Amino acid sequence: MNFSLHIGFLPLLLTAFFAASVATSALIYFFRVRKVTVARNRADHERPEIPDSAYPPVSVLVYSQDDAENLSALLPGLLGQDYPSEFEVIVINEGESVDVRDAVSSLRPSHHNLYLTFTPEGVRNLSRKKLGVTLGVKAARYRHVVLTTTAVDIPSSMWLRRMASGFAMSDTTEIVLGWAEIDPAEDNARGCRRRAFDHVAESCRWLAPALAGKPFRGSEYNIAYTKDIFMRNNGFARSLNLCNGDDDIFISEIVRPGNTHVELAEDSFVRLRHGNHPRIAGERMLRRCFTESFIRRRPRVLPSLPGRLQIAGFAAGIAAAVLAWPNATVAAASGLLTILCALTDILFWRPVMKAMKSRRLMLTLPWLAATFHLRRAVRGIRSRLSRQKKYTWD
Repeated sequence: MNFSLHIGFLPLLLTAFFAASVATSALIYFFRVRKVTVARNRADHERPEIPDSAYPPVSVLVYSQDDAENLSALLPGLLGQDYPSEFEVIVINEGESVDVRDAVSSLRPSHHNLYLTFTPEGVRNLSRKKLGVTLGVKAARYRHVVLTTTAVDIPSSMWLRRMASGFAMSDTTEIVLGWAEIDPAEDNARGCRRRAFDHVAESCRWLAPALAGKPFRGSEYNIAYTKDIFMRNNGFARSLNLCNGDDDIFISEIVRPGNTHVELAEDSFVRLRHGNHPRIAGERMLRRCFTESFIRRRPRVLPSLPGRLQIAGFAAGIAAAVLAWPNATVAAASGLLTILCALTDILFWRPVMKAMKSRRLMLTLPWLAATFHLRRAVRGIRSRLSRQKKYTWD
């Protein structure tokens, strides 16, 4: 073994490719992942001064799947929102339910802005959630609607104010995209770090383009839009054959240049209940992968490029070290580039994990970041082959 600067052409070329892959990955992370981190931190520190009179009346739609227990926990926080204008809360339950009716009826005497509606029993060949949202939008008294579900908690009394701030700041805003966080303390099962990273990484895939003015998706748990744009698009008419897609296919259809606001203030977050449970997280990811395949204008290459480049670069570094042996200069350079690649992943991903209130990861970040696209590819295949209900006639 020796250290010599006389290196063959092929090992030198492979090492140069490794270096280029590390630099390119860092550049993509700088413009994509860092954009989310900066926007998230700025949302808390640079809140615009909006007069109370600018906030429009809103209708809050809460979708429930016969979930009276979680609905009872959610409604007091919703009805107690610190909102400067009028608002109503409309609960849309999937089918008739005595428990859900009782949960709403117990609060009706003290909250006359609370309403309940049901989707018809026996609905076939139609997404029950899309039908429920459609009924809720049509029943809403106000032009602006904010949508959530009983699968979340709303930690802040300022949530509705933050979600409606996009409408208050600009008359051209027709869509507001919020975010749903997952409490890292609720998941200690095997794979918890992977699930925490994948949730944030998946969110960055749509948040970064949305912040750049090219949204294509939102979160079904925390989203708002106007009745006008819903009606102009004929609701979910183009995806009625799919059970899901109300927050990605639909959003990709109604976005226009300048009509979308991304709200990332901490007060605007909702918190998923059991969001990182292995089964629930897996089903959510499979649904996402399937419905996203129907979206034309979505980032296809750029989000997965850093991981591909890092794996290819690492393989090139190993090949260069083997070809140049016993000259250890190439092996040392490849080792240095591997450390630099790992530091790059930690440098960009750890701040966004912290900003999005997720699990604080460190040494596992390089591996999770490099293999994220592989896990997405596997999920894409599984989403096609799984028995999960995807079409309304399944």
